This record gives sequence, C-alpha cells and structure tokens, in this order.
Amino acid sequence: MPLQTTQLLAFAGPPLLGAFIGYLTNRVAIRMLFRPLKPWHVLGIRVPMTPGIIPSKRHELAENMGEMVGEHLLTAADIGAALSTERFQDHLHLLVDGKIKDVLARDLDSLPEIIPRRFRAYARIGIRTLKYQMRKGIHSYVNSEPFAETVSDALLEQFDDFGRSELNSLVPAENRAVFYQVVDGLIERLFAGPQVVDWLGNYIEEYIAGAAAERKSIADLLPGELQELICSTIESQAPQVLRQLSVMLAEPAVRERIILAIKDGVNSFLDTLGPMGAMARGFIDMDSLEKKIRTYLEDKEDDLTQWLQKPIVQERVARVLVEQTRKYFATPLAQLLDKVEPEKLQAICHQVAAQVMAVLRSQGVQQTMSTLIREHLEEMLDQGHISVAGLVELLMPGESGRRVQKTVVRELVAMLRSAQLRRLLDRMLSSMVDQVAAKRVGILHDLMPAGVRKGITDYFILVANRMLLKEVPGLVGSLNITEMVTEKVDSLDLMRLERLLLSIMEEQFKYINLFGALLGFLIGLINLVVLQLY
Repeated sequence: MPLQTTQLLAFAGPPLLGAFIGYLTNRVAIRMLFRPLKPWHVLGIRVPMTPGIIPSKRHELAENMGEMVGEHLLTAADIGAALSTERFQDHLHLLVDGKIKDVLARDLDSLPEIIPRRFRAYARIGIRTLKYQMRKGIHSYVNSEPFAETVSDALLEQFDDFGRSELNSLVPAENRAVFYQVVDGLIERLFAGPQVVDWLGNYIEEYIAGAAAERKSIADLLPGELQELICSTIESQAPQVLRQLSVMLAEPAVRERIILAIKDGVNSFLDTLGPMGAMARGFIDMDSLEKKIRTYLEDKEDDLTQWLQKPIVQERVARVLVEQTRKYFATPLAQLLDKVEPEKLQAICHQVAAQVMAVLRSQGVQQTMSTLIREHLEEMLDQGHISVAGLVELLMPGESGRRVQKTVVRELVAMLRSAQLRRLLDRMLSSMVDQVAAKRVGILHDLMPAGVRKGITDYFILVANRMLLKEVPGLVGSLNITEMVTEKVDSLDLMRLERLLLSIMEEQFKYINLFGALLGFLIGLINLVVLQLY
C-alpha cells in the first residue's frame, strides 16, 4: 500500500470509524425503543433491555398519554371554548336551520299519524292524561277563590261599563217605537178581553164592600174637587130641571103619576096615625080628593109653570138639591147598601165596569193613553239620553241596583261551578283536544311567518348552546377521556404503535442518527489529534 494511502487511512480512519460507531449506536438505541417486542431468554435468564423500552413501558405510556389528553389537551374548558368559536356556531346554525326547514317543509298528517306506530299507544295515553290534567286544573281553578274574585270583578266592571252606555246606543228611538207598539197592542188586547170587565166589576164591588165595612161615605171616596164639581153642576142645572118639570106637568101621564103619588103619600101618612088614621080615613073621600087634585092641577097649570120659572124658586130648589146631594155624599155606604140587594149591587158594579171599559176601549181614549205612555216614558228616559245606570236607578233606587248586580254575579259564578256546566266544559275540552289531534298539521312552513321560523331557529340554537355549555363538563367527566385514551393506547398492536410513533418521529430519528455519526466523527478526530500530539 502506498504511503499516502496508509497515512490517509491513519488520519481518516478514526473519525470515520467514530462516525460509523456513533451512527450505528444511535440507530441501535432508537431501534431498541421498540424492539424486541417480547423478552429474550438465555438459559432461562431474561436478557436485559428486552423487550424494548416502549413495549415494556407500554401501560405507563398509555396512562401518561391518557392523562395528557384528558387533563391537558381535551379539557371541558377547551371543548367549551371550541363550541363557542364562530366556525362551530356557523356550522351549528346551518345544521339546526336545515333540520328545522326540513321539518317545516313536510306535509304533516294529523298528530296520531305523525307519531311512529310503536309510540302511538303512549301518545293515546298521553292525550288522555292531558285531558285529565286539564280537566283537573280547570275544575280546581273554577272552585278557587281567585276564580270567583276574577269573574266577579270582571262582571261588575262590565256592568259599570255597560251602565255608562247611553240608552240610545243600545235601544235607538225606532226600536223603542216598536216596543211602544207592542205595549199598545198589549193594552188593546187587554181591554178587549171580556174577562177584564168581570175583573173590574169584581174589583169595584170588593172596593165598595171594603169601604162600607170601614164606615166610609161617598164623600170619603170621591175627591173634594169632584164633589164640588157635581154640586155646582146640579146647581147650574136646576133651572133646566124646573123647566123640564113644568113641561112634564102638562103631560097627562105625569099628572096621573103625581096624583097617584099624592094619594100614596096620604095613605102612608094615615097609616102612621094608627087608630086615629082609620078614623080620619072615614072622613076623607079618596075619589073626591083625586078629582080635586086633578082639577087643581088643570086649573093651576099656568100658575105652576110661572111659579117654577121664578128665580127665587129656582134658587131655593138648587140650594135644596145641593144640600140633599151633600147629605147623600155624607151618608155612610153601609146605610145606602142596606137597601140594595147583593145581586143588584153586583149588577150595578158590572154595569159601571162595562161603561168604564167602553170608554177605555174607544179609539180616542186608547190613542190618548198610548200618547201619554210614550211621552211620559220618553220624558223619564230623557229622550233616550239617559244612561243605563240612570235607568236602573229609576227602576231600583238606592242600593237595590247594586245588590241586584251582586246577586246576578253570585248566581253566574254558582252557575259556572255547577255540575251541569262542569260536564259541559269536560265534553267541550275533550272534543277540542280530539279535534286538534285529528286535524292535519299541513305544511308548517306555509303557516308560520318568516319571523317565527327565524325565532324558532334562534331559540333551538340558543337552547343547544346553553345545553352544551352547561352539560359539557359533566359529559367530559362522564366520558372519562383519560381512561378512554389509556385503554385505546394500551390496546393498540405494538407494530401499529411503532409505525404510529415512527410516522411522527421518523424525520427526527434520522437527524439523531446523523448527529450520532457527526459526534462519533468529532470524537475520532479529537482522538487522532491527541495521539499526534503525544
């Protein structure tokens, strides 16, 4: 070998050998991290450093990796922060909005048909439970004091609002005119009935009998103004009566009745004398007396007529008639009725009733009564401008109207709490729930406004975010990521684990090998320098 080659090997050999040894040593050391996979035994003794570091410390590595991931890499705070990122929220919004649009775009059937078949029995039970709970809740509320107070206050407030309304706004004048026509028809039919005459006759008869029992006179029954009117009328009619009397005296029939009345009066007077009258009757010739009276009336006819026309006679007759009338008015009814038979009194009363009703049945009287009723009622109602409360005050003054309102409210509350209305409410509630459940839902997208749909989406996103942020710590804790990662790593195949780690650190391992070669080269070079110095 030439000298130059020997010198070159002498100088280059140690560094190159050091580089080779450093490279080989690091490569073997890295290889020993994974190999051998199982322990080696020589004469029953396990060879040290077998198996490799990673296979022998596999469980500790898995625990450390699980702890690292669970407690440092995937914490609840980290997951919560990741859930709050804009990217995740956008994805969540798209996901929720898509699902909601998909549901709203479906043409949904009735509620029982929407529910899967395996859950329909539970749905029917749920609907029955809902009905029961709603009925129970309604019954409990209706029987409670707050319900009574609420209904009472609402009704009384409604009564007050209604009371402030003007009558014209509720019953216009034309409607009141119809009411008055109905009243006119009722009055007309009432007066036209035959029984009203009997009723009025019986009433007059009972009234007179009661007045007679109370020792009343005609003067007690008739107003003083009417008595004075009757007396003044009789007084003013006295001259006319006397003129009619003078004309009647000229009639033969009237003369005969006067003569007969005089004869009856003489006979009655003689009868009152007893035995003396019988004796006097023997001295009086009735036929002769009758002739003399007739002759006197015929001879004195003109004188009687002139005498009756004298003012003083007329004045005296008028005064006598008025006095007799006043005495008649002052006579107790019982004394007057003693001479009247009950049948005759009854007939008189019914005749008076018939005459009164004949007057009341006349068209003029009925029109007058109708006009009076209308004018009086319209005046009382202030031409319809009166309020309902004012009308109630007229009909039921004082606290009567308020008591009636409270009574009505109390009865309405009792009616709302009655068993009949409770059963009706139960049937209505059951029917309403069944109708709602049986009705087709249809396409919800067409039923809901865009704002409502957006609100639903925002609400579900809000609920999802709240649920995730609130429940993530518990979910992370229940998942036990540390243990999960530990078990996963511990269960990995060693070859797969080796490939996994090498795929991550292969580039770094290459540089370690090269660094070992470089370090060996430097050490060999240093050794060469040291040997040359010595």
